[in-house]
Amino acid sequence: MKVALRIQSIVHGGEGLAHHEGRVVFVRGGAPGDVIEAEISGEGRFEHARALRVVERGTARVTAPCPIVDRCAGCPLQHVAYADQLAAKEALTADALGRIGGIPRGTYELRPIVPSPRQIRYRRRARLHRGAKGAWGFAGDRAEGIVPVADCLLFEEPLQRLYETVRDLDLPGAEDLGLDTSDSGRGAIEVRTERPAPALRKRVRSLVDSGAVSGSVLGGEVAGDPVLVDSADPAGFRLRSRPDLFAQANRSMVPALREAALLALGDAAAGHVLELYCGTGTLTLPLLARGAAVVGVESSPPALQLLRRSADEVAAFSGKLRLVAGDAARVARDLDKFDAALLDPPRTGGAAAVRSLPRVPVIAYVSCDAPTLARDGKLLAQRGYRLVEATPLDLFPQTAHFEVVALFEAI
Repeated sequence: MKVALRIQSIVHGGEGLAHHEGRVVFVRGGAPGDVIEAEISGEGRFEHARALRVVERGTARVTAPCPIVDRCAGCPLQHVAYADQLAAKEALTADALGRIGGIPRGTYELRPIVPSPRQIRYRRRARLHRGAKGAWGFAGDRAEGIVPVADCLLFEEPLQRLYETVRDLDLPGAEDLGLDTSDSGRGAIEVRTERPAPALRKRVRSLVDSGAVSGSVLGGEVAGDPVLVDSADPAGFRLRSRPDLFAQANRSMVPALREAALLALGDAAAGHVLELYCGTGTLTLPLLARGAAVVGVESSPPALQLLRRSADEVAAFSGKLRLVAGDAARVARDLDKFDAALLDPPRTGGAAAVRSLPRVPVIAYVSCDAPTLARDGKLLAQRGYRLVEATPLDLFPQTAHFEVVALFEAI
């Protein structure tokens, strides 16, 4: 049945929250204040629906610039004014910490969310999927499958140019395509497939040989040089990335993320720091520049190799960095005597690592998922820590995602 629903707020995942006859309805495409028409079943305690028509525009609604926003699931907030996106993400931080973590709003400082300097054209890297008809794109809803994308408005200009270079090429058997760019515009790719065919190997190699990309990774096989090196930071270090390894996508927000993490650690940022999930060194290198002695733990040996290369370029970092390859929880169990710990886990969080952490005075937890941060914050409370402050940062405008840097102190 078709009903009119008033959107009250944005929830985790980017849908709008509405109620109908005592039931909760999560609406894709609704902005706070909107009255929209949607078709619902009327069954169960809650359900998900799509906005069919805007009956009354709320003050938060804007016209989405992307022509496929209604089909592609990547940017569920494009129709929401940026100030309202920020307000929603700030509120969702407090909601997760309170509802899931059991940490009431008034017991810690919730700092204002840090906005992104760019709301579009901010992604330096992306991963696309092969659609049913061979076109590259992003996931839509279940009915849409993979939605073909010609020009993604979130891509930085160098990333869009790299995508256009490879977008229409015949890559037989390729299933996923990872793209990465440096701040100088160099590009590298990763191609994923279950069984790399000789024709695919030849085609990928030709991209490298022609200079279209600086390097590639295909099924673990490296051609050319897929390692991208950013310009030197004012502190003198250079961050490295590779398309098959994790790196922050919003280049313009990395300085703010680093500043928030160092601010959370305070004076301990110049002490003996245990960093779990250190990756290629987005936060490790600034810690070393601050004067810290760091033990970095990471499960990906290639990521550690890039971090080591970056650290070894700076003479002042010599002897300050020890790297350990392995599972964060298992390694942390055997370590002790640190001034602080810094955690930057994947979206699934770091529950096992939290349980294994040695006792430290200060913990800075960098999270890309507020609900898992709240879950792990509850575990930290059980271990005798209290949340002091939380700083949300909008590294992903137009999407439902954002980062939070949380400071926990031992009681």
